[in-house]
Amino acid sequence: MTSDFSSLEDQFREASAQFDELVTQTRQDLARFQRDNEPTPEELRDLQEAAQAGDLGFDMEELARLVSEGDDTWPAIFAGESPNAALLQGLLTRMIDENQEATRTAIEDDPDFDPLPPPEEL
Repeated sequence: MTSDFSSLEDQFREASAQFDELVTQTRQDLARFQRDNEPTPEELRDLQEAAQAGDLGFDMEELARLVSEGDDTWPAIFAGESPNAALLQGLLTRMIDENQEATRTAIEDDPDFDPLPPPEEL
């Protein structure tokens, strides 16, 4: 009976170690994704200018006003941490509608695109 529990303990330790490795890798992947997708100061400036000019719609103009008055920040808005983040919805919906077909075509024409990760990454 003791050997049965010993075997279970070994399996549990191995599974726990694999889980810890997966969590570590996932955290590293998330940090890399966030770093690689962080808008540059120039991109934020361009966004602020376009939004203030009304080029991106009323909701984005309102967000630009809040940012310029110091009541909000673009990083907080994009992260969903701002109570005003919902104002992005209109722009995002328009962008999806406008770019849906081009995105589909680009994905379909990309021979390297695979929607499923390799089995070793699952």
